[in-house]
Amino acid sequence: MEPFEVHVADQVLDDLRERLQRTRWPDAVPGISWKQGTDIGWLQQLVSYWTDEFDWRAWERRLNALDHFIWDGIHFVHRRASSGRGIPIILSHGWPSSFLDYLDMLPMLDDFDVVIPSLPGYGFSTRPREAGVNYRHVAQRWHRLMGALGYSRYAAGGYDFGAGVTTILALDHPESVMGIYLTTLESDLTPVVDDAELTEAERSFVFAGRVWDATERGYSAIQSTKPQTVGYGLNDSPAGLAAYVGEKWHSWSDVTPPDDFLCATLTLYWVTQTITSSMRDYWDNRWYPVDRRFVSTPTAFGVFAHQTVPEGEPPRSYLERVYNIRRWTVFPRGGHFAPVEQPAAVAADLAAFFLEG
Repeated sequence: MEPFEVHVADQVLDDLRERLQRTRWPDAVPGISWKQGTDIGWLQQLVSYWTDEFDWRAWERRLNALDHFIWDGIHFVHRRASSGRGIPIILSHGWPSSFLDYLDMLPMLDDFDVVIPSLPGYGFSTRPREAGVNYRHVAQRWHRLMGALGYSRYAAGGYDFGAGVTTILALDHPESVMGIYLTTLESDLTPVVDDAELTEAERSFVFAGRVWDATERGYSAIQSTKPQTVGYGLNDSPAGLAAYVGEKWHSWSDVTPPDDFLCATLTLYWVTQTITSSMRDYWDNRWYPVDRRFVSTPTAFGVFAHQTVPEGEPPRSYLERVYNIRRWTVFPRGGHFAPVEQPAAVAADLAAFFLEG
């Protein structure tokens, strides 16, 4: 358990700025905006901000005000409740994001001992150079981490890949996980149900998902088959990285987060050279799938179904085929990246579930 300080060398930041300034821009079909991918005007504005205005050193100062550690190759932030008697909770992010997603929530979770790890191969966490680093692999490491911190019983929360890890954590360690809080249903763990058995509301949701897949799922197809190939370009071109990652934040959010936050996320991927290793999550979870069993651990869902590209609002009955749902809250705003988009709403709902029951 080694203390860790965030610091990026000047030459790394200088090289990043020089690469951004030398960006070779492709042409674009006029008037179609985002229909073929990232809008060129939006991206040029973001790259301009990243080059000329973004201050990574200010983010370093903010980050280093927190307690960071490295344990078994895993980076995490640990913030204890001011009372000294907080409920332990581990919060897991998804792709293409990072531990930064939960920072705004931290001051709102003072009744909890909060652990925010970086998934293996994201940011400052190393990823084993082997295949099979799936939800279960990460869940086992999270359980050992919580044990190393002295927590024999704890809560867990997450979204996207973090929802998958949290789900398997509850399945494999029901004696330790008191409850889980999710803001998305991870696509690899959806109910396996024949269409004839679905209700009308469930059928409409599944259909909305298939429409979304037809327009949005291309990234997943390549990352679950050839992540290394696309990784070469994204690891070499910061503008390319911004286009690829930025499109997801635009499409999957209700209101795209500020440029400053997006550039912090992009810089974290860039300086750690982890975009390729992060994309291996798709390959590993496709070729090393986990079993889909019912999760008996008490579960709460915060439903944030408002995205620029709609994916549909899941009916409670659909998710009850997989989870023991004790709390179900549908929010009027916020999308896939709910902890970033609506941190106060997520924090209040999470706290109500674990503190009020």
